[in-house]
Amino acid sequence: MDVRLAFPLSRAEEALPRLQALGLGAEVYLDPALLEEDALFQSLRRRFSGKLSVHLPFWNLDLLSPDPEVRGLTLRRLLFGLDRAAELGADRAVFHSGIPHGRTPEEAMERALPLAEALGLVVRRARTLGVRLLLENSHEPHPEALRPVLEAHAGELGFCFDAAHARVFSRTPDPGPWLALAPEHLHLNDTDGVYDRHWNLGRGSWATGRGSVPTWTGPWSWR
Repeated sequence: MDVRLAFPLSRAEEALPRLQALGLGAEVYLDPALLEEDALFQSLRRRFSGKLSVHLPFWNLDLLSPDPEVRGLTLRRLLFGLDRAAELGADRAVFHSGIPHGRTPEEAMERALPLAEALGLVVRRARTLGVRLLLENSHEPHPEALRPVLEAHAGELGFCFDAAHARVFSRTPDPGPWLALAPEHLHLNDTDGVYDRHWNLGRGSWATGRGSVPTWTGPWSWR
């Protein structure tokens, strides 16, 4: 089973050697404040040879923002994040669509094809670097808002399912419709059903999705 524990970049130097000793993989969140730290990335590459994925920056980023400066910053963050993923030897890079919270189902669907077009450079960079690009559900009200994006880049863009996001942020808490998108990567963390707590499994009330992935072999990212 492919299990990867998630850590922010600020804790990676401490955590990655321990995970490697345990035979576990890792998923590192690429904090934008540390993306320029060349020495840190060189050190991490030397110290960890296990299975590794990254979570690309996402705070306040949106390729479809009405603000052109935000659109430009988002593209730069995603592209540079992919470069850093390749430097670390990561096989996968997870990212968010950037949809703001509270969008209606109609608004979410209207974003789909423009987002697919805006992702062209990002998908190409991931392909060139040999990093598998995975779109994670975040504030989408339903999985159908992601399907056109995944289909537009079929074969080059996969799906990462976050069960807590589906329960807390979406109007589709049942994991079944999300699993119909054939996820390649699964984010697991517990929640109280109201907030995105990122608790350890067993602390909250994640029972909704627990029985829906009995044959999943990974990668699991425990966050």
